[in-house]
Amino acid sequence: MQLDTHDWPSIAERFKRLYTPAVCDVLDSYELRFQFVHHSIRPLDHRLMVAGPAFTIVGTSNSTRDQTKRMGPRVIDSFLPHVVACYDTMGDEETGVWGELWSAGAVRRGCVGAVVDGGIRDTAYIRRAGFPIFHKYCIPGDAVGRFNIVDFGCPVSIGGVRVNFGDYVFGDEDGVVIIPRELTLEVLERAEEVCSKENRIRDAIQDNTSLADLYKTFGKF
Repeated sequence: MQLDTHDWPSIAERFKRLYTPAVCDVLDSYELRFQFVHHSIRPLDHRLMVAGPAFTIVGTSNSTRDQTKRMGPRVIDSFLPHVVACYDTMGDEETGVWGELWSAGAVRRGCVGAVVDGGIRDTAYIRRAGFPIFHKYCIPGDAVGRFNIVDFGCPVSIGGVRVNFGDYVFGDEDGVVIIPRELTLEVLERAEEVCSKENRIRDAIQDNTSLADLYKTFGKF
């Protein structure tokens, strides 16, 4: 598994100056109208954003306690710098698949955040650590004896959106958007233009410009 060669920290900083609605507007123009994950997946800390290429993980309910068959440590050791972990639990509703140790290991490997379509635990630690994570629910139950990873670096489904390894993940307090890998830089540049235009509209509103005139000038409102 390899990421495209880019200055990922710089790209992440540029995304974090934007907001997900602007990115969604750009994706709409490509007829990619449902690239936002389901609204049930929310940030643990709404002040923190995620931005980075996707490192995909998928698992399912599994009662094994045999450590030789458990893939968690292997996955953490495989994390790449600057990635956002995207964890598909295949609808599991009984397990905290991500917790304190996963967060610590992820940070150690350079992972910059996570989007978990399922449960997390140890949330007080995760908050204190300042690790950006989006999740569906919190639950104290551990994965051992309840859940196991079956693959990683493969296509997954996060909140109803297909995510491939290397697609770009951007999340803020409004939700999470998935950008196809090959469109990452193009969408970023166009979203920056959208935000610049919206800033000009905002300034014009403060100047009491009529809304009809704004629509004629900017083509949106």
